[in-house]
Amino acid sequence: MEKCDIKTGVFGLDPRTHLLSFLVVGIAAMLVTGLLETALLQLLAAAYLAANGRARLSLKMCANFTVVCGLSFLPLSGLYGALFVSFLHMIPPFTAGCALFTLSPSAIMCALDRWRLPQRVLVGVCMVFRFASVLSFEARSIVRGIRMRGIFPRAFDIVRHPGLAYECVYTPLVMRSLRLSSELAASAELRGIEIGRGRTSVYHVGFTWRDAVCSTVVAVICAGIYGTGVIL
Repeated sequence: MEKCDIKTGVFGLDPRTHLLSFLVVGIAAMLVTGLLETALLQLLAAAYLAANGRARLSLKMCANFTVVCGLSFLPLSGLYGALFVSFLHMIPPFTAGCALFTLSPSAIMCALDRWRLPQRVLVGVCMVFRFASVLSFEARSIVRGIRMRGIFPRAFDIVRHPGLAYECVYTPLVMRSLRLSSELAASAELRGIEIGRGRTSVYHVGFTWRDAVCSTVVAVICAGIYGTGVIL
């Protein structure tokens, strides 16, 4: 197997393969109803994400799934119980979709451009991936700055003053997002975001036998999980 750069994923899969895997897992998550089948889908999505170079993120998603699963068993009134159950079914496809973060936005836009998607959709996808990878870093920087200034010396102080904590984090995050959006717009203009011809990328874009095998395996396992739920 040829050596693949991290920007093209561990297996060098096409971005559209990750998108198809996300759709297949999402459809299966909507069809299954049992907790066992949903947990199996989460294990499949976590294994898919870990195999594409994000093992730590897959463990975090499994931990989130466990927490939401526990919350769904609480005797909550109204729509809260249904809300946690809905979140429970949303985590597996989101976990599989996180494999797209292993790729370069350039490869993603080039692959989606070959599907003749509108330019506005391509720009929106690029913005989502850019901000999703940066906002967590910016949030951690804001929290470190708050602690250095001694505003919340203890974690319990955040619970005592949630409004102040929200203001101290939300306002700087909005200001940094505005600055990042301006920088991103300038960078997009320099990289020819409005080019009318077909886009190109230095990273791998195109279907190979690896994409066919991966898509087939994911589809077969999802079908098997759904079939298990029907039989049980």
